Amino acid sequence: MLAQAASAARKTLRYLSDRDLDDMGLSRSTFVDGVVESVKAEIESNVKNQPISKSIKCVVNPNLLGAV
Repeated sequence: MLAQAASAARKTLRYLSDRDLDDMGLSRSTFVDGVVESVKAEIESNVKNQPISKSIKCVVNPNLLGAV
């Protein structure tokens, strides 16, 4: 998920002007890392209070169950 977030952030960065980034308080060099850290923090906060079995179920794509 973090790799996908980084990839999406790099693609988004192409369409943002320096002014847009400045309004967000980010620069071109910190944008991707900022997005990845934001996603990582969100994942950790959602998983922290759940049992591991429930965390695994929410991460695994149900369409892929039994595919291995």
